[in-house]
Amino acid sequence: MPISYPMITTYTQHAHLLSILTHYECAHSWIFNNYIQLYINKDYKHNWGDFYFPLTYELRPSDACKWITTQKIHRNTVTSKWGSVIDFIIENINSNHYVHTMVNYFYVPLSERYNRLHLHHDIFVYGYDLNRELLYVSDFFKKGVYSQAELSFADFDLAFSTDHLTTNHDYLREMVYLYKFNDTYQDNFSIDTMLNSIRCYFANKTPEYWEMFNYGGDRDNLDFGMQIYTTLINYVKDTSDNESKLDVRPFHLLYDHKRIMTLRLKYLYDNRLLSKLVQEHIDEFLSIEVKAKIMMNLVLKYNLTRDLSILEGLRTMIIKIENEEIKFLDHWLKRVCVQ
Repeated sequence: MPISYPMITTYTQHAHLLSILTHYECAHSWIFNNYIQLYINKDYKHNWGDFYFPLTYELRPSDACKWITTQKIHRNTVTSKWGSVIDFIIENINSNHYVHTMVNYFYVPLSERYNRLHLHHDIFVYGYDLNRELLYVSDFFKKGVYSQAELSFADFDLAFSTDHLTTNHDYLREMVYLYKFNDTYQDNFSIDTMLNSIRCYFANKTPEYWEMFNYGGDRDNLDFGMQIYTTLINYVKDTSDNESKLDVRPFHLLYDHKRIMTLRLKYLYDNRLLSKLVQEHIDEFLSIEVKAKIMMNLVLKYNLTRDLSILEGLRTMIIKIENEEIKFLDHWLKRVCVQ
């Protein structure tokens, strides 16, 4: 089944989906009309931040994407109706379905948790080799890097079938997801939708429908849009005070956000969708993306060394990225994006 390396890799719910969509140029309009707004928890015990989609926590971005047809089958149905999970995967891949499921990584040799930790994670299956008896799979196997690899039928079957109740919860809710690319869908890029989303991000506005979809009174515990910078600066300060390890994910989210914005600008320029956009604007934002990459490297360096002096450089870099993005978006929205 065709895939490409995804444009965003902070979390599997985006990386798995975008490994499909990135491959199909016709679906890029949907990607660039989304992945704009951000939210993040203010506290340092739950450093969860993500791209915002107008869905409840129980649903995933694939449920909002009409380029993908999604089916969900309970794990018990798979094991009771098919001879093995491998038979299930082969049958569905032959029907042009990608497979997304949870497995116990204690039994996955590709993983750093192999034979060390009973912890399950969601893995993406996009092909198989019957002669070699292996599956083509994707996930964050080692060092937090999203990658494609090969996994034997025997190892996958064991990881899927053995004691699903491990040390963390099943965020697929015991369902196996099947994705099929919907090549009959027609989509048009909406400049108005994109610009409205960027303005909301820049103004730190609570996303439309947040209260409707995400009940529970969590609004006061969250920052939206460019407030993510304040949250990360506070997080770095708190880490410096207690000399703890940094959670890489919220920083990688910020980097992914800059990367997708650079790609979005290039998409607008290449397709002549915004007449006042010029190559210099792309180059200017690319400079912000590069600084976000440097920021990520500082996070990784600190976690390796626990050298507190690195955190001051990290804080300075976050402030620099924020100031440059404010300057860019203020100019861009006022002068380039006037419709």
